[in-house]
Amino acid sequence: MIRGLLFHVIPLILPFVVYAVYLYFNKRAGGDKTWRGKSIAVSTVIGLMLMAISLIVLGSVSGETRDGTEYIPPKFEDGRIIDSQVVPAKDKN
Repeated sequence: MIRGLLFHVIPLILPFVVYAVYLYFNKRAGGDKTWRGKSIAVSTVIGLMLMAISLIVLGSVSGETRDGTEYIPPKFEDGRIIDSQVVPAKDKN
């Protein structure tokens, strides 16, 4: 659950939070900037790019090891489901 939050929601929301903080300090300094369609669109695109990057990184660094040579898919045998498995590579010693 936490990983899903970290790798899906936070990268998507982060540009909006950064822009909102920028607008807050801009208003305190006497600026007149507000949320506009272009700023929302740019924040959305940046958020989607950050989310895609985080998902690529997550896919690259997590999961099963790739030391096996053959993948055996799950199968139904004798009324029960046999899990999938990866047959380990033979040692070449």
